[in-house]
Amino acid sequence: MEDFNLLEEVIDNLEQDSNVLRIKRLILFTCHDTWSNDVNEVKALHVRQLVRELMIMFPDLNTLKQKLSSHVKQLSKQSDYLLAADSIIDSIGFLYTLRDDGTLPESFLNPEVFASKLAKNHGSNSPQNSSEKNGQDTDTIPHRHNLKYLTNLFDLRTDISRNISPLHAKILLFSSLNYRFSPQERDWSALYTYDLDDLMQLTFQTYETIEALEKQLTQVSQTLDQPEDSKRAAAVIIQALRPFY
Repeated sequence: MEDFNLLEEVIDNLEQDSNVLRIKRLILFTCHDTWSNDVNEVKALHVRQLVRELMIMFPDLNTLKQKLSSHVKQLSKQSDYLLAADSIIDSIGFLYTLRDDGTLPESFLNPEVFASKLAKNHGSNSPQNSSEKNGQDTDTIPHRHNLKYLTNLFDLRTDISRNISPLHAKILLFSSLNYRFSPQERDWSALYTYDLDDLMQLTFQTYETIEALEKQLTQVSQTLDQPEDSKRAAAVIIQALRPFY
């Protein structure tokens, strides 16, 4: 079933983002290799249209991440635009999930592009085929839980982001899964390759018990540059994920 409410919520969140002008500029630059320093011109751009163009031009989320990263590297204020790129991926990444699940309103994208992508990725939109695919994937993860199959992943991300900075959450999860994050250019680029949904899924799949996850997050939070913020992030993440163990 198409979900217009979630689509509108994503668009509204981007429009209300404090970094919205950089977000618009970066999308415009990524799609058309066009840069605008005219504030009024950028303000006049519609987020909905920019998001639509971005998803049509880059039907694969990983390709979009790579393209955004390559364009950010061409800019002088890379750290500012890395945050803008992060906001784009965190928000629009959810629309890719809706699209692949068949719940993104078909009218939002070019119907031919939409149908072609779904056929390539899934072969069919029928619930039966989707269930069969999910059943096959269950055995490929370390334990029986798989966050990808929960219907409220968007709610989880919203709950976490409401209580702590999404960036602090990402840094903590990234450090727990990979290596201790350090605010160097190399690490920002590595962190950017994940969105919050990616990191939650990987975390849920990696730690088989809530006790193991809590121990890891607590230990890692003490080693990061902002331990108090990281400790608070650990508590929020544990509270959000606990019901699913």
